Amino acid sequence: MTRTIRSVTTSLALGLLLAGGVIHLVAADAVVRYEALPGSKVKIDGTSTLHDWTVEGRLIGGAIEFDPTFETDPTLKSAHHPPKLEATIPTRSLKSGKKAMDAVMHDAMKATNHPNIIYRLQSMTAKGAATPEGGIEFDTVGTLTVAGVTKTNTMVVKMDKLDGGKIKFTGTTPLKMTDFGIQPPAPSVALGLIKTGDEVKISFEWLTGRPAAKP
Repeated sequence: MTRTIRSVTTSLALGLLLAGGVIHLVAADAVVRYEALPGSKVKIDGTSTLHDWTVEGRLIGGAIEFDPTFETDPTLKSAHHPPKLEATIPTRSLKSGKKAMDAVMHDAMKATNHPNIIYRLQSMTAKGAATPEGGIEFDTVGTLTVAGVTKTNTMVVKMDKLDGGKIKFTGTTPLKMTDFGIQPPAPSVALGLIKTGDEVKISFEWLTGRPAAKP
């Protein structure tokens, strides 16, 4: 009798364990995932006492995971869970085309100790229905980490579905360097006479697609 009880108990425990594993696997698979693709770009526009300046980069990594309802309702209004997104930009991938300026910029952004700019999404709310072309604008809230300092960021992001199952996200946001502990550069090679403005504008195009099926 005792052996029978132990056998039943063991079977129940094993069954619950397996069931838990199945539930976990289903939950893990029950997302619509898009991963970063080549073709993305980011641009930072700023000012100085000498002239306006621009730096650009073409590396944005990361991924976004949507609730399964995204397949039928890309506005996310039917979603049971908010999307999860983390995107990264290698700091040293940002280039101006001038080595001296890049060195000053990367040093100011503390690239050695903080090699990545990181964005994490917190909320994403559609501003309305999709446009006739299929684009949807969202009010987003997220955290942006630059030079090791994290700040809350709000911006409007547009999502466009492209051919081949791809999605492109575009957006623009103003920032202040000093909010991230970055002192606007005043290059010593110019005896500090050239001063960079505190405010910059970041714009991006992030291209994503469904991951390839595993063999």
